[in-house]
Amino acid sequence: MTGIETPMALSSIPTFESRNPTISVNVLVYEKKDLIPVYASNFCNQRRHHVNLLLLSKGDKYHYTLITSLSRLAGDRTHFNGKTFACPYCLHPFRYKRCLQNHIPECSQHPAQHIQYPEEGHNILKFDKIQHMFPVPFVLYADFESFITPSGEHEPSGFCCLRVSKFPQHDHNIYTHSGDNVLHQFFAHVKQEQAEINTILSTNLPMDPLTDEKVEMHRLRKKKLIEKQSRKK
Repeated sequence: MTGIETPMALSSIPTFESRNPTISVNVLVYEKKDLIPVYASNFCNQRRHHVNLLLLSKGDKYHYTLITSLSRLAGDRTHFNGKTFACPYCLHPFRYKRCLQNHIPECSQHPAQHIQYPEEGHNILKFDKIQHMFPVPFVLYADFESFITPSGEHEPSGFCCLRVSKFPQHDHNIYTHSGDNVLHQFFAHVKQEQAEINTILSTNLPMDPLTDEKVEMHRLRKKKLIEKQSRKK
């Protein structure tokens, strides 16, 4: 604790951990009837001693209290009636320890997290972007291959680009490239695709003649529209 002021600020915990290589510390707060992790150690499950603390504050005064069982403290996050294993980074409770051990390597790559759900009345999603419902005429899918250089960097070695279109004659066009100047060649290919697609979409073709069935369908729809407008009047 030499040189660290007490009570210890959150910003001083990394210094404390660096000076005490056998201890890791996590800090939580309780706000709006919910637990929130505000500091998650980078050394969880790596050091002999791990401590979970609950930070209590009032005005500019604060105090740490020891959490003896994170499982019990986060127990209301699940309907399971028994011991759970809570993630120190997101507080998600797991029924089995092996599930937590599989979860931590991924979750530990991110800072301490707090999942907040929308309140009732604001938890309904509505879709209003009607224009996104229409299929686009062309889509390009690209995939790169790379190798690792002696310095540890990923160097692209080639790519494949697939053109997908709702027009059968322009669908499933595959282009591959491998060798030098991969990115330069990729952007050149995309620019060429753009030019070809713009040419295709800008071509005006005469409308196909309507069949007898389509003519009758159009007549019936027009009739129904006129009847609907008459009822409104």
